[in-house]
Amino acid sequence: MKTLHYGFLLTPNFTLITFSSAVEALRMANRTAEQELYRWFVLSLDDKPVSSSAALSFQPNYAFEKAAKLDLLFVCSGVRVKDNWNLQAAAALRQLSGNQAHIGSLCTGSYLLAKAGLLTDHRCTIHWENISSLREEFPRLQVSAELFEIDRHRYTCAGGTASLDLMLHLIRRDHGQEIAGAISEQFILERVRDVGDQQSISVRNLAPGAPDYLADCVSLMKNNISEPLFVEELAYYLNLSTRQLERAFQQHFRYSPSQYYLKLRLNAARDLLRNSGATVREISIETGFKSLQHFSKCYREHFNKRPTQERGVRPANELS
Repeated sequence: MKTLHYGFLLTPNFTLITFSSAVEALRMANRTAEQELYRWFVLSLDDKPVSSSAALSFQPNYAFEKAAKLDLLFVCSGVRVKDNWNLQAAAALRQLSGNQAHIGSLCTGSYLLAKAGLLTDHRCTIHWENISSLREEFPRLQVSAELFEIDRHRYTCAGGTASLDLMLHLIRRDHGQEIAGAISEQFILERVRDVGDQQSISVRNLAPGAPDYLADCVSLMKNNISEPLFVEELAYYLNLSTRQLERAFQQHFRYSPSQYYLKLRLNAARDLLRNSGATVREISIETGFKSLQHFSKCYREHFNKRPTQERGVRPANELS
């Protein structure tokens, strides 16, 4: 049986849990099968050590110039992914693509693939915090909110532990359910998520015991950010009374439906402010506000800062 060679191209501030989850799945596949099904390598564009966002550094053990010989190369990124874009990265990734290489991404690495033009006409995904900004910057991309996407020679993954789900899917595809199932048992996984699973945190996790219609309502809200629905419309689509919907939101979220909806829209706006080049006015329209003044007022009340102060700001846990 042929040993598959996977490479992980690390970029500065890559997400450690995403990288390690992928590698651990391959390691456990070898252990379970008692043979070397996979061999993995660490790469960087300049062959120098790369530090993760957790400040742990990794030394490359495979020259990038040989990347075309790999069966699959994953671009691993994390916070401040736009800082990692340069002409060298573009040329390197495009050259690989020209060789018909199988190329993937973990976490925000999808941005680098999109910037290099390698995701055109392909379904793809990225970490949920970056979905809105990726769609805004590349409006022709087919960006989903699923855990991972496989479209021909492109493999994109949302990040976090979703890389473990992607690897288990590939292991099952290449070597069967028995090995993939044994790996999930070793890792004490209650459920292996697969193609079609969404990456957002479910309502059931946020509010255990919540009725199913609350999850459906939140999905309706998320799918109608730019043109918000009235609470009465949400209740109508769910075949509920307005009062019934309001009681359920108060019981399980301690918010009214309109307050919860506003929170979703403001979080989407913050993501666009931090990760897109759209103007504040454009973002206010994109997130369903009828006027810039109303948007600014709601933003200040919710985040205690003006929208313009969000430009170039990173969350505290992302600061170096």
